[in-house]
Amino acid sequence: MLQRAYRPYPSLPELLGAFVEEFSHHQALRGGRVRLRGIAADGHIAVPAGASERQALAPQRFPIRYGEELLGELHVEGEGGLLNSTALALGELFAHRCAQLIKRYDTKAWAETVLSRPLLLVGACEALKHIEGFVERAAASRLPVLVRGEFGTEKVELAAALHSCGPQRQGPFVEVNCAHPQGEPADWFARAQGGTLYFHEVDELPVALQGQLPHRILGLQGAPADDPPTGRTRVIASTSADLEQRVRERQFSRALLAGLEFLTVDIPPLRERPGDIGALAARSLELHGLNPQLISAELLETLQRHDWPGNLLEMERVVVRLAVMAAGRPIRREDVALHAPSLCWAVEAAEACDAGDVVGAAATVASLDAGEPTPTDRDTPAPVAQDRLHGGVHDGLHEGLKRALAYLKDHAAEPLTLGDLARQAHVSQSHLGFLFRSELGTTFKPLLQQLRIEHAKLLLRSGQRLRITDVALQVGFGDLSHFEKSFRRVVGVSPRNYRRTPED
Repeated sequence: MLQRAYRPYPSLPELLGAFVEEFSHHQALRGGRVRLRGIAADGHIAVPAGASERQALAPQRFPIRYGEELLGELHVEGEGGLLNSTALALGELFAHRCAQLIKRYDTKAWAETVLSRPLLLVGACEALKHIEGFVERAAASRLPVLVRGEFGTEKVELAAALHSCGPQRQGPFVEVNCAHPQGEPADWFARAQGGTLYFHEVDELPVALQGQLPHRILGLQGAPADDPPTGRTRVIASTSADLEQRVRERQFSRALLAGLEFLTVDIPPLRERPGDIGALAARSLELHGLNPQLISAELLETLQRHDWPGNLLEMERVVVRLAVMAAGRPIRREDVALHAPSLCWAVEAAEACDAGDVVGAAATVASLDAGEPTPTDRDTPAPVAQDRLHGGVHDGLHEGLKRALAYLKDHAAEPLTLGDLARQAHVSQSHLGFLFRSELGTTFKPLLQQLRIEHAKLLLRSGQRLRITDVALQVGFGDLSHFEKSFRRVVGVSPRNYRRTPED
């Protein structure tokens, strides 16, 4: 019910109004009506539903409560003022969900004021509801929290919610960028006194600094029980890596992991939240001053079929780029083919899977992940492609390699070196080269060339009748002769003949 009504509305009253309207039409209410009364982040709210204008009897009242904090009341009236057991149960659940949504926007207002960042959890999927339940229970505690999630997931948003929904909301929120930490641990803890110390991507913290943290975190837990909550410091850390594996590899402190793992929460990757992708894409456009109405139905289907190894950060880059290049009109499939071709390959692979074409799907996945030719270029896929198909496109890949592939797919037409890609993936150049060879069975240059050729094939079949020279330049080849030789070697025909060949 709530998923049908959910949109990333700019204001809380708009969102709650849509939810109340949806609830008021539920069959369990039998023509009754629903109203909210309470205090939200932006002041007094009163959101009536338009279900019935009759004189109401005494309504059933449900407290809108978040933890121990009373935020308002939900008033529900059934036909004749009576509610059955189903309606009563729904009323309790609806009131609790409203409380969590009020706190979402409360966090957004806090982040905009204190951090100058519009941090907002977006979506209505079941996984996100469980995460918000965790935040509600954990926010009041001073125990350390470890937030786990793939690169590009909403770890900062979750850390902000844990801080702003707790008793130390008025205290400082100190964020340490562990990839490039500034200052010393003693300074971090002193600045965060009475608030939250947040270690962003703690797995990237230098080993020497890791060793200085466990005793300080343990000291926070040993504070007297009668200390006022506002004087305590809570530690939150996030990670994109498997810290247990890092400990086994002697790259992460076992003592530090033990100090952080009191409370843990996992953020699901975007590929497991297809129902939230439309709202997340709309929110991404709004943040960049673009119209969310540019997201067409065909674009949404394409976005939902992609596996998004870079998660929300990757999708935001792609959607914003497409919106700009569409120049104010709804984004169409041909825009995706021109400016985000990797999404088209993902749809082709998914469609082949749906049709039972295992060979075709495997070859398409291979062209995306391992630089292998597509099914029009060879009869059978490489074994690594079949493994990818059955195990998931990016399952088992090193996190740094996932980040490299996500960046490479979107920037293959740009001048790129292995060193450039390694910096974007936050790994060393030598290690990234090793990952390409060991996990994909290829090297950087052949993979880059294959991606450029695949982009060229899409342009040649786009119907735009571009000159071959322009196609070569658009996909990243500065030399026409080199482009034509590379294209013929990979595809088997020249670019001109490929454009003349009818599609199967």
